[in-house]
Amino acid sequence: MSMVRELSTAFMLSLAFALAFALTGCGPLGPLSGGALDGPVHAQPVEDWSFVAAQETCQVETNPAEPHSVNTWCLGDGARLYVPTSMIRGPKVPSEREWVVNVVADPRVRIRIGDEVYEGTAVRVTDAVEYDAARAALEKKYALDPADRDPEREIWIFRLDPRPV
Repeated sequence: MSMVRELSTAFMLSLAFALAFALTGCGPLGPLSGGALDGPVHAQPVEDWSFVAAQETCQVETNPAEPHSVNTWCLGDGARLYVPTSMIRGPKVPSEREWVVNVVADPRVRIRIGDEVYEGTAVRVTDAVEYDAARAALEKKYALDPADRDPEREIWIFRLDPRPV
């Protein structure tokens, strides 16, 4: 009987290690953060992000030294790709999110959309006209009524710019 118990314990430990490797080796899983994103890296700059309209979420990888990735919303608007901090859940202050802290410290990010990974620099949108247009487009894409905005929630929007060469 102890041999069966030992095999069962060994199997469960192997399964736990495999699950841990899968969660940290390929990016986020649902609301759980992950590690480095896998997938082919798109080598050319993107001129039109409109294909992102069909994507519900994308994955953002921050902190190149120790990759940290999360699932989030994204919006393609012509030559620009936008990623907001939480618009409906989680901490109401963006600086309380690990991925946002990482972007502020090092703006080099990788974003996986579908099966492809895009490298870029996350730039916080501070221009009021650009911010308002991006936020309105995000609210439209995700069917959020502006009347339901939480006045206590601060939302930052990042734009993905090409990395300097």
